[in-house]
Amino acid sequence: MHLVRIKQLNATNTPIRSLSLNIPAHICYGIVGASGSGKSSLLNIIAGLHGEASDHVLIDSVPANRATQRIGIVSPRIQLPADARIDELILNHAQLYHTHVDDIRSAFQRAIRLCALESLVQQHVRLLSIFNQRRVVIAMALVQKPALLLIDEPTIGLTASEQKVMIDILEGLRDREMTIVIASRGDAPLDSLFDMIGVLANGTIIAELDQQHIRNLPRTILIRADVIPTAAYEHIVALDNGIVVTRRNIVLTGEGVRALAQILQVLLHYNVHIFAIEPLNHPLADLVHQAKQPQVLAHRYPVRAVTSPIDESGASEETAL
Repeated sequence: MHLVRIKQLNATNTPIRSLSLNIPAHICYGIVGASGSGKSSLLNIIAGLHGEASDHVLIDSVPANRATQRIGIVSPRIQLPADARIDELILNHAQLYHTHVDDIRSAFQRAIRLCALESLVQQHVRLLSIFNQRRVVIAMALVQKPALLLIDEPTIGLTASEQKVMIDILEGLRDREMTIVIASRGDAPLDSLFDMIGVLANGTIIAELDQQHIRNLPRTILIRADVIPTAAYEHIVALDNGIVVTRRNIVLTGEGVRALAQILQVLLHYNVHIFAIEPLNHPLADLVHQAKQPQVLAHRYPVRAVTSPIDESGASEETAL
């Protein structure tokens, strides 16, 4: 079942041009593109915030601008009232979507738990970092228990350690009773979250990756270690041609990345201390760079089935792109 369906969408005053997209229910879908490619505009349209354009987006067979109660929105552009206290802010938001006290309290506690805000609920917004404010925005979106959660640039402006915590929070939201769509410019390692990725360029989806494609994206990993003994060196280089070993470093590329677990076992066997395991590239950033050659990327990762425009009865039919 597809939760979001768009066919040949054009939206005035946005970069969106001839965009077609299918997003299956209960997955985490990544929309990846450079700044100015139309990511935020697309999320706003799907959220039902773009008038006529949103009327041509189906959310579970209902036009987006009539399904806003089922859609949660998270954006770095959302400004929280500085004098508000966190628990009051989230509780008040829950009251917009639930009528019974028990439902309000349950939705509040669930959102607080999923965003790890237990220690902050008594604080005021003005005392929170950008990272913690963003967690509050996610909690506010979760209290309505949306069928569709739209998240724009969740890691922008965060430190590397904050990015890791944010990714852990988003990972905890997967496999639940909702579909998640995350827009990213590719500058953070969000690829582990995604079941599918749509590459956005010049206002349209030019390529689409499934889970197998995402797992096979080119990666380079560096292992920094103590002095590697000769026996360990010989064992490691024999595993794959995509492994380069120096006196203290091991670089994995291509198929060599798949040998990471074996390499760690070898290093542990020889009591080699491991200082760090670091990615040397961001696969999503590479996708954004490759989008400058849309024909090549589209040939490698062709876009899948899309839907026809909404007819007068509100029905739609699926067709191949």
